Amino acid sequence: MKTSFLLISFFAISLLMCIQNVASQTLSTAITLIVDFGSSTPYVNSECGGILDSSDTTIYPPCKSFKDAGNRARQYLNSGLAIPNSNYLTISVINTAITANIGGESAQLGNLFGFCTVDILIATTTSRAIVDGALSTSHFVSLQEPNVPNTSYQCSSGKTLRIRNIEFKNWGNQTIVYTNLNQVFNILTKQSIYFTTVYTWFSNSIINVQPKGTNFEYGSVFFQCSGGYFNNIDSSLTLPPFNFNGVNVAIIGSRFLNSTLNSSPFIYSNIGFFNLKATIYIDGVIIHNGHPFVKTLNVGDNFYYAGVIISNCVFSKFLQHENNQINAPRESAINHISLFQLSNNIITSNNDDPTNSFFSFQNYQDAAYTLAISTVNSENVQVFGNKSFIYNQNGNTSLYGFEIPNTFPIGLITRNSSNNLLDSSVFSDIPFAGINSIFEFNSIPFYSTLNTTNFNYCESCRISIDGQVVYDNY
Repeated sequence: MKTSFLLISFFAISLLMCIQNVASQTLSTAITLIVDFGSSTPYVNSECGGILDSSDTTIYPPCKSFKDAGNRARQYLNSGLAIPNSNYLTISVINTAITANIGGESAQLGNLFGFCTVDILIATTTSRAIVDGALSTSHFVSLQEPNVPNTSYQCSSGKTLRIRNIEFKNWGNQTIVYTNLNQVFNILTKQSIYFTTVYTWFSNSIINVQPKGTNFEYGSVFFQCSGGYFNNIDSSLTLPPFNFNGVNVAIIGSRFLNSTLNSSPFIYSNIGFFNLKATIYIDGVIIHNGHPFVKTLNVGDNFYYAGVIISNCVFSKFLQHENNQINAPRESAINHISLFQLSNNIITSNNDDPTNSFFSFQNYQDAAYTLAISTVNSENVQVFGNKSFIYNQNGNTSLYGFEIPNTFPIGLITRNSSNNLLDSSVFSDIPFAGINSIFEFNSIPFYSTLNTTNFNYCESCRISIDGQVVYDNY
C-alpha cells in the first residue's frame, strides 16, 4: 500500500513539473537570427543568433555562418515553440564590412520548409553580403516538402521566401534557390519568392522551382525579381539558370551580362505567366546550339517584354513560345512586345529549328492567342542564314509602329494566322512566307516598303490595304 502511494506521488510530481515547464515556454510566431561572419564569440551546437523562446533571457552570440543559422532555425521548428501554420523567420546579416570567404556547408542554410515566411536580408540597405559557394555541396536555401503528407506543414496564407541585398559568387553548378513543394493551388499551398537586389557571379543555376509530384497549376507560385544582376554564367548544364514550373514570373529592371550557355536557354517557364519589363539589359550573352534566351511553354494570360535592350550578344533566337492542346492556358493569351531594342548583335542560323526565327510563337489549332508588337528598333545587327524575324502559327498578330529590318531575309513566317500591320514596315527581301494567312495594312506608304515580287512565298495568302485586296492566292 505504501509502495503504491509513493508511485502515485512520484507520477503526480513529475506531471506537475512537466506542466510547469511547458507553461514557462512561450509559443511564438516569429524569430530573428543574427549572422555576423566576423564574430569571434564561441558557441556550441549552433546555439547562436538569438532566442527561440520569448521567455528565455539568455543573450546568444551571432551565428558565424549560414549553416549554423539554418541549424538554429530548425531547432526552433523541432522545439514545439513554433505556432503551427503561422511562423516567421528572419535571418539578418550584420557587419558586412567583414565578409569572410565562407565556403562548403558554411554557406548553406539548408531546407527551411517548416517556415511559412523566410526573410533573408542585410541589416543595412546600403551594402550587400557576399556569399561564396565555391565549395558548396548543395543549395544555398531550399524549401523541400517531406514525402509524407502532413496538413500541419500548410500555412494559413501560403509560403513566402524573400532574399534581399545578397551577392552570390562561385556557386558553379549548385542551385542557389531550390523549391520542391505541392503546387496544386489553394490559399494554403500558394507560394511567393522575391529577389531584391540579388547579384550572382559565376553561378550557373540561380533558381529551380519544381512541383512536388506531377500535378501543378497556374498561379500556385509567384516569383518577382527586382534590380537583379546576373553575371558571368558559363554553363553546359541542360538545366537553365532560371527554371520555372507553374510559376507567375515578373523580372523587373534587371541585367543579364557576360555569360555563355551551351545546352539550355537562359530562362525556361512552363505553365504560368511571364513578364520581362521596366528596362531589362541583356549584354554580352552568348547562347550556342540554337537555344533561345527565353523559352516558354503553355504560358497564359497577358505577358510582356517591355523595355528590353539587347546588345553585343550572339544567339539564334530571343523567344520561343509554344502551347500544346493538353496544357494550354485556361484563358486567352496576349503577348506584348514593346520598347524593344537590338544593337550590335549577331543572330546565328539554326537549321535544326523548323521555325528558324528570332521570335517564334507556336500554338495548337484554334488557340485564343494574340501577338502585339510595337516600337522595335534595330541597328548594326548581323543575321546569318535564311532567318525570319517572326514565326507565328495559329495565332493573331498585331504590329503597331514597328519596323522589320532588311537584315532579316524573311519578315514574317505565318501559318493559319491573321496579321494586322498598323503604321508598320517590312523591309525584308521576302516580306511574308508560310501558308493560309491574311495580312492587313492600314496605309499605302507602309505597304510600299514591301518587296511585292516575292509575295509568292506565302501559299494561300491574302494581302489587303484598308480592306482593299492587293494580292490573293488564298
